[in-house]
Order: sequence, then C-alpha cells, then structure tokens
Amino acid sequence: PILNKTNRLIMKISAAIIALLAFSLDGASAKDMPLYQPHRISYEELVMNKGYDTESFMDALSSVGLITVNGIPGYAPQRNDALLRLHGCSLESKAALSHKFEDGTVRRTMATHTIPGPGGAQSILHDSDACASFDAASKTLRSTVADVTAAFGKSLGDFISIEKPLLETEDGMYAFGGFADVVENGEHLEHFHSYQRPADSAQDEKTIEFHTDQGLFIAFTPGLMVDSQDNMIETQSSSGFHIELKDGTHALVDFQDDDLVFMLGDGVNQIINPKIQDEGKKLRATPHALSIPNHKEDEARAWYGRMVLPPTDAVHPEHGDTFGNIRNLMIDAAGKGEQTEKLSLGCSSSQTARNLEEIVCQENSIYCWARCMSILEEGIPHENYCQEERNLRLDCVNPRNQTYTGGHGDYYPACTASAENATSYPKLPVYQEIRDPDICTDAAYNDFAKTDGYAHSFDLGPSIFMWSVVDGEVNGRLVFDGVFGYLAIGHASYAGGPHDSMNGASIIMALPGGDYSAVTGLDMSLEPNINEYVISHTASAFRHWKEPVSASGANTSSYEIEVVENCFTAIKFKTSEINGIPFDLNGKNDLIWAGNNQDYYAGYHGYGNRGTFVVDFSSGEAYMKRDEGHNQDGDNRNDGNNQGGKDVASKNTSDASSMFSSWSTTSLLAIICISLCM
Repeated sequence: PILNKTNRLIMKISAAIIALLAFSLDGASAKDMPLYQPHRISYEELVMNKGYDTESFMDALSSVGLITVNGIPGYAPQRNDALLRLHGCSLESKAALSHKFEDGTVRRTMATHTIPGPGGAQSILHDSDACASFDAASKTLRSTVADVTAAFGKSLGDFISIEKPLLETEDGMYAFGGFADVVENGEHLEHFHSYQRPADSAQDEKTIEFHTDQGLFIAFTPGLMVDSQDNMIETQSSSGFHIELKDGTHALVDFQDDDLVFMLGDGVNQIINPKIQDEGKKLRATPHALSIPNHKEDEARAWYGRMVLPPTDAVHPEHGDTFGNIRNLMIDAAGKGEQTEKLSLGCSSSQTARNLEEIVCQENSIYCWARCMSILEEGIPHENYCQEERNLRLDCVNPRNQTYTGGHGDYYPACTASAENATSYPKLPVYQEIRDPDICTDAAYNDFAKTDGYAHSFDLGPSIFMWSVVDGEVNGRLVFDGVFGYLAIGHASYAGGPHDSMNGASIIMALPGGDYSAVTGLDMSLEPNINEYVISHTASAFRHWKEPVSASGANTSSYEIEVVENCFTAIKFKTSEINGIPFDLNGKNDLIWAGNNQDYYAGYHGYGNRGTFVVDFSSGEAYMKRDEGHNQDGDNRNDGNNQGGKDVASKNTSDASSMFSSWSTTSLLAIICISLCM
C-alpha cells in the first residue's frame, strides 16, 4: 500500500515543483519548422539483432539520439487502448497529480515504476471504478514496452565498444559489464500523462521548452489526442513534439501510429560516452520540447513513457556516491521541502526529483534481494503459511538462514525464526589480499605461467590460457594469478546468452575441497577435485548445479590441478570436448573462464576474475568476446603471440553468489525527475 506520508509528500512536491530545463532556446514557430523523419527499424530486426543497417542505427543515435521501432506485435492497438482510457481515469483517480505550465496547460500524471522479478511492475492504485479499464489496458502496454526496452538495450550494447566495467558498486567487487546489464538491473520509471491546454493560450508558445531528460534513455509512445469519453481524435501523432538537431535546427518529428520511440537522455553523457572507445560513436542526448496543440475543452493529449535509470548500488562516476544514496538525498530534501542542490543531484540540468510509492509485489511474491520473488517457487503455498502452519515468519534469507539487509548474495523467500543479519562468506585461510608478497612475487608468477611446450597463448588479464592441438585434442592450461577458491574454463552457452553466456555453459571446474553445502561451503579437509559441470540455465548459484556431469567418452583422467600454495592456481586438460560438446579445431570457439580467490563457497568470482573470449585453436587467434567486430587490430586481440587484455565481471540478475555473477540493491523508494514530460 502507499504510505500516507508518501502521499502527502507527493502532493506537496507536485504543488510546489518548478521544472528547470537544460535549454531555453528561441526557435522557429511550429508552422515554420521542418519535419524530421526518424530512423526506423522493425521489431523483428531489433530482436533478431540482424537484417538492418547497424551503421545507420548507430549514426542516428550518435547524430540525433532518437530512433523508432515499428511492427511490434500487438503494440498499436495496445497503445490506443491504454491512452484512450487514460484521460477519463486521470480526471477521477486520486492517484493522478496535477501540474500547471506557464502556457496554462494542465498535466495530470499517474506515475509508477518497475523493478526486476515477478510482479516487479508496480501497480497504480486507483480509487475509482472509472479506472478499471485503463488499469487493465495499461498493464498490457507496459509489459510490451518492457520487452522492447530490453531488446533495445541489448542491441545498443552489442554495437558500442566500451571500456568495461560500465559501472561498478562502491566496494569495487561487483561490476555491470555492459549497457544491457545496466538496462536490465536499472530501475524503470513510468509516467502516464494527460495534457489539456486552454483555448485562449498562444499557439506558438511552448508548453515545455527545450531540455534533455535525466536517465539513460526513455521509451515512449507518440502522443494521442483523445476526449473525456474515451474517443480518439484524428490528429497526427507527431503534433507538437519538437527536437533540436545537431546543427541547432529545430524540427517537428513525424511519428507513425505504430512507432515506439527510443530517445537518449543525459545519462549517456555521464555514464556511456566517457567509456566509449570509438570516438566517432559517442551517443547524443536529444534536446526536445513540447507544444500542446489547440483543442476542444473536453479533449486531451495522452502519452506514456518508460525511463531507464542506472542500478541503485552502482556508483555515479561524477559524484562518487551510489545512485541509490543520491536518490535518498533527494527524498530527504523533498520531505523537508528543500529546493536545494540535493533535489538536482543526479538529475540532468537542475531538474527536480519526486518520490514515488512503496514497492508492492504481486500476490504470493515478496520483496527480496532488490526484486520481487515468488514464494511458490520456494515451496511456500501462500503468504500466511509460515506464521499459521509453522509459527515462523516469511522473510528473505540466504542458505545460511541469515536475513537480508542489503548488498549481494544468494537470497530467497523462506520461513524463518532467525534474528541474524546476513554476513559475507567466510574467507579462505589465506585469501588474495593477505597472501605473502615475498613469496607470491611477479617473478614467481611469470615462472609458474611459462608457456613452454604450448603453441599458442592468450593473456586474459589475471589469467593466461595456453594451448596446443595434439592428435585431435586440445592440450590446454589455464593459469590464474590467484589463490585457489576455484578455477574454471569451458564452452560459453551461446552468443548473447544469459549473463555473458554463462548460464547453460559446459565447463571444467576445479574446487579446493569437496562435499559442498550451501550452508557450510566446501569441506576443505577433503582433497581438491576437478570435474565437468553444466551451469544452470536459470539459476546461477553453485547450489543449483553442484553435481558434476559425466559425458560419454570424455577423457577426464587428463584433468589436473596445479597449485603454488596460497599464491597461484592452474588447471590442465587434454580433451576434444567438454560435456560431449566438441571443440572446433579448425574454427572459432566461444569460451568462458572464471576464478575465485576469496572464499570456499564457490561464490562470486571477484572483480575482474572472469571473461568471455574467442579462440581459434588452429591459427592461434584469440580476443575478448567484447572486442568481436570492434578494434580488429587493437591491443585486445591476439595473433598467437600472447597479446591480450582484461575482461570484467558481468552483472547477474538471479543469484549473485554464483561463480560469475552479482546483483544490485535497489532502494525501496523510487525517485523520478520531472524531465519525463513529453
């Protein structure tokens, strides 16, 4: 439920807010403006990530900052259905907040947001029967736009060559490897707007002057003219939406009814552009403005938008604080009625922030580990079961029965009586930061990592992979400049697979002990072992895939573990396949590796200790997967002469204790900037 305090806060801020804009430019009147045709791609092309002109796609986002996607199954009628019902609902619902612009236009807004997990799309709580049809229609539209937003994030991430990690957590242990990771783990803020302009206002006066949005990008529907009886008025969707082109020209955008628009915001300047390696492909935040056309008294312009903000626990590259803390500062300032820099912190160009509602998950789900999680999947039949049947409480815990308080780990809903807060995994007796520097020297590592006897090698950063092809088999050795928590290498699941091709991967993995338990970790009194595993397709934590697999005909007898005690680790193998999946000895192979130098729980690999890379076993060519198609002659490619570079950890959205993955904490209160204003 929405807290009364929060309701009062929203009403207080919305009444007092003044939109401060990044640009206030004198432009031509709307009738004199040229008409801009946006770059369009089809939904099928976007999802399949092929069949369209990628250079034109990137040029549009670099020079203009705006594209549209059309041909989305079901989208056009969903958009019309939701927007037709929006205005009538906004006139009746107490969830609608009003703001009056200088030209007299009144905007009624119903705001919400989405977090990851089942039921993560937060509801708009109405108190009017007039909103029942809008509520149903809006949920369908939001779901469709969410899917296309994820596809856009993945496509753009595939086409920009960036320095990794894109963002990371404050402790430096968890990284958001690429653009798609940030989109997937970020908070998505959503607005439904209804605009009404008085008949006596000057037509050439803009309702909202030129500005750029805070956030990475926004997906939005072209505006639709409707009346209070839920009838659509025959008006061009593009009417009134202006953009500023790179040369300073102002233009009206010619939207089509089935367009879903993607427009970049100021977040790309703060987060993406400083990391882009190709100077010619910097992204552009689009300055834009809005003029509401004259209309009849009972008519309105209806609109929906979904803004993507960075993950809450990622550190803002300029302010040095997490995005979550920055939003909390804005909440605090707003609650005190302050019009201070805190209300602009993290928002583009002195825009001001507003608080949203408390997170509510769908029935039979609870808020656990920064997302909504299903209790049914954990064997809990209903929300009152723990208390009524077992005299326990329903809570979010880790396998050690510790209660979630924030941060990272392997968490899930459970019945518990525990009063113990979550702690980090117990460390190895000697972990990376306390290994003896007099023994674990660079010279010692270089000696341990000699490539003598191998035809090719590739420097992965904290590790080196070396290999030869002998009698139809790969004779390989992976050397890790880290103490032995685990070490693994194997086939990537498939290009673009979940979590940088981790989930579903078939790997060779060495462990420093045996008899694994998610509660107590590995039994370190048992001998180290090395086996083949298949990482779960859906759940990343080791407890979900801890049983080795034995593929018919696999020669695991050649698998070996080498350790310089409390210093370095290596694994050796001679095989033509892993889990029955053969190496391509005459072509390219997508491989994945990871190492842990911290704990004995087969947990998170640690910052930088993983990577996805490509190897041609025959020619000796090797490069990081992120560099495929980019910088083909750069330093991160290997011609067989041991040239290479580092990769970093990717962000996981299911089990952060996984060997390759992590997750972010999201604040319980969403913050939104007034810049969502089309």
